[in-house]
Amino acid sequence: MSRDEGFAEYITEDILGHISGITRKVLFSGYGIYLDKKIVGIIIDGTFYTKADKKLMTKYQEEGSEPFQYERPDGKIVTMPYVSVPLDVLEDREKIYERIYEAYELKKK
Repeated sequence: MSRDEGFAEYITEDILGHISGITRKVLFSGYGIYLDKKIVGIIIDGTFYTKADKKLMTKYQEEGSEPFQYERPDGKIVTMPYVSVPLDVLEDREKIYERIYEAYELKKK
């Protein structure tokens, strides 16, 4: 896994720049994306993922998104509560706004 500052800047400034309160921080081998200091997404290996519970994971997988997974040293595949954001959503200000705020609302539960 590698960190791509240019892609992180593109996501936080070009794609999410219209959403007040968005910031990014280095997180392990990628970046955490925050809305008002609450994590709503991650960027890992050139892919942007938003936080998702089981309901959102199912909804977005049906729309073609993939869960964030990684392989542990023992070979076990671990699925984290994040789902990829497809290009059509990245390019639609209303859809990406909805995705970010759905992820934000999860932190309130």
